[in-house]
Amino acid sequence: MPPLPFTQAANSTLTPCPMLMRLHPLLFACTLTLAAGFLPLHADWAKVTALDLPVTKLSPNPVKAKAAMKSHFENQISANEAFLKEAGELPDVPHVYESRVRLAVAQARLASLEANSPAVNAALAKLIALEKQAPDEAQRAETMFRRISLQWQNLGNTPDTRRENAIASARTFAQSFPEDRRTPRLLAEAASLCDNHPEQKSPLIEQAMALATGKDEGLTQRLQDDRKRLDQLGKPVDLSFRTSNGQSFDLSKERGYVVAVVFWSAESAPSLVWMSHFARYAAEVPALKVVTVSLDKDVADLNAAMRSLGITWPVAFDGKGWQNSIARKFGINALPTLWLIDKQGCLRFLNARDNYELKIKELLLHQ
Repeated sequence: MPPLPFTQAANSTLTPCPMLMRLHPLLFACTLTLAAGFLPLHADWAKVTALDLPVTKLSPNPVKAKAAMKSHFENQISANEAFLKEAGELPDVPHVYESRVRLAVAQARLASLEANSPAVNAALAKLIALEKQAPDEAQRAETMFRRISLQWQNLGNTPDTRRENAIASARTFAQSFPEDRRTPRLLAEAASLCDNHPEQKSPLIEQAMALATGKDEGLTQRLQDDRKRLDQLGKPVDLSFRTSNGQSFDLSKERGYVVAVVFWSAESAPSLVWMSHFARYAAEVPALKVVTVSLDKDVADLNAAMRSLGITWPVAFDGKGWQNSIARKFGINALPTLWLIDKQGCLRFLNARDNYELKIKELLLHQ
């Protein structure tokens, strides 16, 4: 967008052009007045964009953390409302459309934080209307992407609903903006919700691969991992290793048992939180065999976490982090990941992290 008249850095001095000073004094005075009218608005837009950075240093106290997030969203709303109020009195002001989008996004985030579903839906409706008013395709894509990102935080109350809604929104964006750099990533995120639905996961991976290859190396590698994991589903798993305490483990010798294979890391907060619940559950299901693959680099951290969680299961550890040989072999790219192996030694669930109790019960009852 063209710069505002006399736009300067925040701490610079506005110096009139000598030729301008030779103009009629009234014209010169009007020009300076116009410039002075734009400068505060420019500063207000800088205030708006300064609030783009998310709040990262949150208190471990949930109440204080929520209050900090609420304050941040309220500041974003106030900054955009102030900008739009002033912009409404001036013609041809840049960033008005962008500010309206930011305002609706901040309102949706605040409403979501407060579990105010009607307000969330109202803000999303504003974004849908703004998509139709976008001044160009790039800004329409940005608005749609922001709306979809918000919708992904409220996809539904069941895994099936969340999966179907994610697929629908990713494909809508892909159809509208196939060349957008974010399109293959949206498709990949939708595919990540389909680990136990290969009929849906496979075409999403292939579509994302076609769009990402040669353009996004990191995503291409991730999709290749996804394809590698998908190829394992329903097949015998070749898994054997020397445990961290020097014992040998061979999955082929566990036929007749349901086996849970947990890929995790003591350095991953989500892994630790999830593992604390799973360890308590598994301790009460003696018929379930559990083995873990650690993607830690420091064995001391791993051992400390195992002691804290009361874990005595066989653990594979090579200190290579994400380059762990077993993780690379099976294409593991998210933690924690829970594989469930049936009594015949075949992989039945690519990621049973959610609702693992029902899935394990199903496999234990199956002869």
